[in-house]
Amino acid sequence: MRVATVGIGGAGGRIVERLWRDSERRETTYLGAACVVDTDTEALGERNAVPDDRRHAFGLFETDGTGTNGDRTNGIAAIEDDRLEVRRAIDPLVTSDIDALVLVAGLAGGTGSGATAHIAAALREIYTIPIYCVSVLPAGSDDEAAANTMQALETLETTVDGQILFDNEAWLGSGQTVEAATEALNGTVATRLGTLFAAGEATESGAVGQSVVDASEIINTISDSGFVTLGYASQEVGTDEDTGEGTIIDRLRDRFLADKSDSVDEIEAYKAVETTLRRAVRGKLTADCALDSADSALTVFAGPPAWLNRDAVTDGRRWLADELQSPEIRSGDMPTSHRDTVSVLVLLSGVTELPRLRELETMVEESNADSHR
Repeated sequence: MRVATVGIGGAGGRIVERLWRDSERRETTYLGAACVVDTDTEALGERNAVPDDRRHAFGLFETDGTGTNGDRTNGIAAIEDDRLEVRRAIDPLVTSDIDALVLVAGLAGGTGSGATAHIAAALREIYTIPIYCVSVLPAGSDDEAAANTMQALETLETTVDGQILFDNEAWLGSGQTVEAATEALNGTVATRLGTLFAAGEATESGAVGQSVVDASEIINTISDSGFVTLGYASQEVGTDEDTGEGTIIDRLRDRFLADKSDSVDEIEAYKAVETTLRRAVRGKLTADCALDSADSALTVFAGPPAWLNRDAVTDGRRWLADELQSPEIRSGDMPTSHRDTVSVLVLLSGVTELPRLRELETMVEESNADSHR
């Protein structure tokens, strides 16, 4: 699936920069084009992985190029001043091979919260391809950040085709701050999004899955309704212990050129797929949810062809349908014979029961009640 991404504000810009690097390291890139837009010119200057002509400042009259300082009203005013200019900056990204536009924004700050829905609406006037938003939820219990987030989620609901949630709070270690964990958080987002968008893209000659996930299946799943959350897990397989015998060249040749498909035990392959799927579903999602509140799901199984046991994939789909209490399960496989891992990505769509959103909503309600006392 080929996407064009737009990073909005500081958090959005950092994630798009990480996606740029993630796409470049893959054998087949999924990122057709990318740019970052921000009200903070200093932050834009730090996005070194993104070419200069793909970094754009806006709202300078409102912000003097120093950002919105968390003020959502300033973010809205900034994009209203430069709405057409921002859209024109994004226009070159949308070529004929792009399947979807993906906006990325942290919703706690003023720029991401205030400007993102307006940018989506401006793009909707021109383009018919799906427009999604990767909506990053704040950590902590700051009332202003919670209010910004809830207002942004509401406005985005009517302007984008789907929102993929990432909850910073869920991914912080004990005592960690977002600032200290930024690299790890952005790496997690990029890995999961990259695995999703790369699905269905052939990576090597002859490596075509028995059931291929194409762009239309991803689009149909994300666009079903509600919010989206992603699960992911991987495990090493087929790694023979190095005995140290032979020359270095011999060992490298055996490792990279030998066909190990005949040595794969079917039961072991079945268990590898089964356990990896269950870890992806029951492990840490990008945003925690009640599984049975999802309307549909998509799973992508990747690994050496001999390890993608068809019975395990079929039974895994049946197990997931039971977990979600939904028959709407799409799936596909991505053979990657050059790797020694089996991985599973799970996309849950139409999710309605999200504890973190309830927490943020409660914070806003209590803050409003206090202000009226």
